[in-house]
Amino acid sequence: MKFVADRMLGRLARWLRLLGYDTLGIGKQENEDDLLLELAGKERRILLSRDEILIRRALKNGTAAYRVRSSGIMEQLMELKKEFDIGFEPEMDRCSLCNSPIRRVKPAEMGLVREKDYVYPEMLESGTEFWICEACGQVYWQGKHWENIKERVEKLKEL
Repeated sequence: MKFVADRMLGRLARWLRLLGYDTLGIGKQENEDDLLLELAGKERRILLSRDEILIRRALKNGTAAYRVRSSGIMEQLMELKKEFDIGFEPEMDRCSLCNSPIRRVKPAEMGLVREKDYVYPEMLESGTEFWICEACGQVYWQGKHWENIKERVEKLKEL
C-alpha cells in the first residue's frame, strides 16, 4: 500500500514511513492540489488529506483517497488502521525525511556516519548499528527515540 499526503499531514507521512509504508509528501508550491492528484493517479497511491474538496476531486477522477478527520497523530494513525488495516510494526527501511529506502551501514562505510555532526562519538564506539538513506544521506540508529516510537506503537496496538 502506497500513500501520498498533503502538507497538512506531514507528521502522519513521517509516521507512515516509520511503519514501513511508501509515503510521499510535497512542500508548498503552485498547483499543489493538481500535483497531489497527478502523483496519486499515476503511481496508484492513496491520497491522504484533510481537505474535503481535494478528496472529492480525487474520488471524482477515480483516484483512491481518504479524508483524515483527526488532528492528533495517534488518532490519525488509528483512522488509517480502521480504514486500511495498516500494521503497527516500526521498520528501519524507509527514510522518514525523503521516503527513499535506507540500508544498513557496513563496517567499512563508517566514515559516512562519522561525517554527521548529529551522531554522538560515543555511539560510534558502542557497536551501534546504523542505517543510511541513499538519496539524502540521513543516518539512523535505534536509540532512545526508537524506543519512544516503539512505546507509542504498543499503545496504539492496545486501542
